[in-house]
Amino acid sequence: MKLKRIYAFLMALGLVLMLSLTASGASQSGIRILVNGKEVDDSSAYISQGGTAMVALRTIAEALGCEVTWDPMTRTAAVTSVPAQPEEEPQYSALVVLDPGHGGEAEGASYGGVQEKDLNLAIAAQAAKLLEEAGVTVVMTRTDDSYVDLYDRSGLANDMNADLFVSVHCNANVDHDDAAGIYTCAYGEGTNGWRLAQLLHQTMRGATGAGDFGMEERPNLAVLRTSLMPAALVECGFMSTPAELELLVQPEYQAKLARGIADGVLAYLAQ
Repeated sequence: MKLKRIYAFLMALGLVLMLSLTASGASQSGIRILVNGKEVDDSSAYISQGGTAMVALRTIAEALGCEVTWDPMTRTAAVTSVPAQPEEEPQYSALVVLDPGHGGEAEGASYGGVQEKDLNLAIAAQAAKLLEEAGVTVVMTRTDDSYVDLYDRSGLANDMNADLFVSVHCNANVDHDDAAGIYTCAYGEGTNGWRLAQLLHQTMRGATGAGDFGMEERPNLAVLRTSLMPAALVECGFMSTPAELELLVQPEYQAKLARGIADGVLAYLAQ
């Protein structure tokens, strides 16, 4: 058995193909043709007197998903690559209300000159953009540094018959300056809101690599108690922990948090 490797470069519309052939025997029969590891048949293939394996151009081109045409007038063989059809990303027809916590005179937590209300808005705005790119209709309870009453936040979502409500916050712990991680909560376990909070918890941690500060039932929170649709509240990290605050102010980390929020919402909508 004699092993031969032939490299055939086909140039058509910028297409370069590499062919690996295995030739067995010295006669004109017994040629085994492999294209990308898959065996193809070509009864016309043969080994020339000089020991060169001769394989039809059409055999190789079609095995690689190309189209071959022949112009007898110009005696031209044209090999054209067929563009792969991109997989369509799922589009979601849903209305989601994102609620950047606090705003205006309600500053939220404040550490090192950084105010929670500003972090919440920056993260939620990026999450909204990602969701809109996926086809989701997004309404924000605020788009600037304005005060919005707690009941007006869930009231907006209720009035619009929103499909989901997600309130975005950053955490703080006055007793422990080493607390860290993603925290999510919903009205109660076993609810659709709890499932939303679970998915957000997973995707936010996955996007950021942040620690796990757990999940909790929070029926006392107004935005969760009064929302008529599945609702969850996320805490993106602890401003009271210097190392985590250093991350929270970074645009790159805010983008990761936004990606995690968007992924969690999309995962819920895809169920």
